[in-house]
Formats: sequence, structure tokens, C-alpha cells
Amino acid sequence: MNIFYVVDISRYADAPFQEPGLRDPEVQRSYYYVATGLIAGNVYLFAASHGLGAWFHNCNRSQAAKQLGLGPQQRVLFAQSVGYPA
Repeated sequence: MNIFYVVDISRYADAPFQEPGLRDPEVQRSYYYVATGLIAGNVYLFAASHGLGAWFHNCNRSQAAKQLGLGPQQRVLFAQSVGYPA
């Protein structure tokens, strides 16, 4: 199974809370990269607890975005493959 981590940049403009610098693209980038790392870590823990292997990796972002039908404000960041170890 492949998991794709996608960010929707437009969601930052509609955020109901006001963090300092939230409108700054560099600050936004730090938020979505940290969130991706936390989620990927949880996927690793789940996989390990169920006897599965996991691999967090780069992917062909433009091809994945096209296949997923993403809009211009949505961007593929990384992918993570989960499955039975060899």
C-alpha cells in the first residue's frame, strides 16, 4: 500500500486560528513538513506493531499529483509504502 502525503496550501488562508507568521510561506512549509513527519512516524509505529514494514520516500510528485487529480494549491510532499517485509 502506498500513502501519499499531500498539503493543501489554500487551507492556511482559511485557518480559523492566527499563529504568528501563518501567512508566511516559509512558516507554512515548516508546519506541513513537521506534520508530515509526525504522521509518518505514527504509520511506522502502526506498521511495526502489526508485523509490517514501512518505507518513507520521495516519489514522482508531478505524476502522483496528476494521477490523484490534485488542484493547483495541492502538492504531493512524500510517499510512504507499507506492506509485508520480504
